Amino acid sequence: MPHLAQRVAILLVLGSAAVVAALRIHDVESRVAKVERAPRADPTEVERLSSALRDAEQKIAGSLREIADLEKKTEHATETDRRIEDLRSGLEKAAQALAEQHKRIVEWDSLEKEIGPRALDARMEEYRQKVEEQWRRVDEDARTARTLAESARTDLGQLEKDLSRDEERMWRDLVAPSVQIMGEDSVGSGVLLPSEPIEGGKGYRTYVITAWHVIRDLQVGPEDLTFTVPVTIYGMDHHASPESATVIKYDTGVDIALLRLNTKRQIDCGAKLASRGRLNRVRTFDRIYAVGCPLGNEPIPTFGEIADTQHVVDGSSYWMISAPTYIGNSGGGIFDAQTHELLGIFDKIYTHGTLRPTVIPHMGLVTSLSTIYDWLEKVGLGSIEPHEDVAQAQPVAATAVAAPASAVKR
Repeated sequence: MPHLAQRVAILLVLGSAAVVAALRIHDVESRVAKVERAPRADPTEVERLSSALRDAEQKIAGSLREIADLEKKTEHATETDRRIEDLRSGLEKAAQALAEQHKRIVEWDSLEKEIGPRALDARMEEYRQKVEEQWRRVDEDARTARTLAESARTDLGQLEKDLSRDEERMWRDLVAPSVQIMGEDSVGSGVLLPSEPIEGGKGYRTYVITAWHVIRDLQVGPEDLTFTVPVTIYGMDHHASPESATVIKYDTGVDIALLRLNTKRQIDCGAKLASRGRLNRVRTFDRIYAVGCPLGNEPIPTFGEIADTQHVVDGSSYWMISAPTYIGNSGGGIFDAQTHELLGIFDKIYTHGTLRPTVIPHMGLVTSLSTIYDWLEKVGLGSIEPHEDVAQAQPVAATAVAAPASAVKR
């Protein structure tokens, strides 16, 4: 029996160790519970508890190994076996409880890192960047709104200026340069060009530009260009002033004629001619005034827009306008509605039908000043053309398209 006593002594020692381990386990559990209840964990405390858990786990593992060895030596000691089994069961439960607590500590530590100061700082930085981005967008939108508001104020100012138009200036720039050319069986219009001083101080030279077919209808003979062309000037005082003119140059293809007034006095209401640079910028929907003497009336301005800048009829390129025109407008001026610059000379108007043709007033055709400038250069009168933007001027290319309807010269 000495061996049995020795075994019992060993078991008592192991039991005491187990009790001590259990007490330590209880102490660890108590500390773990405190950690779980604490709102924040001290990293040093967490590390200490983890170290204690590891020590307890090692001791339990050692006890289990000793029990296994003892079981082999005391296979016939029933009572010892039962106690050992109880002790092992208790130790396994304690080890399982420790494992659960260890898992909770690891999970809690991970959560603490997620919501810790560094994680909070990272989230605050992310929020700050988002706020700054939103503010940047709001600031850009505000600048865009200010730009649009300034543009709207500018447009409104221009609109107010348009509504409160200077009628005297409009008469001077649009109506006063317009003249009436009337024969026994025909009527037409023309445009006064600015008077030029004659060399040697011998007075002034004033040209009138019109459509050739207006002059052709006044001819007595096909080749007779010596006749006097009757011209009525209305000028700044709104009163008709009869004058006469002589044909200087003409072109039946371009349908343009240049007259010179038979007076050396200065005419102070010549039209302001658009430069080639301005003419190259003419586009569809540009607003214009057509001024002429339809049916032999005094000059009448009508408002409209450029409807087409490359309208081809019988091989020649014209602008089409929507401003109402009629018989007698031929040779009259087409003026920019804003700057009052002369852009072209009215040439034809569309008609519909054959036996009794109907005039279509809003489908007029215009010879642009670009075409007229080319012709003036060809006949040696290029000095009439203004020189602004000459360096930037580009020739306007005309695209040939089929003429959809008949157009007649009026």
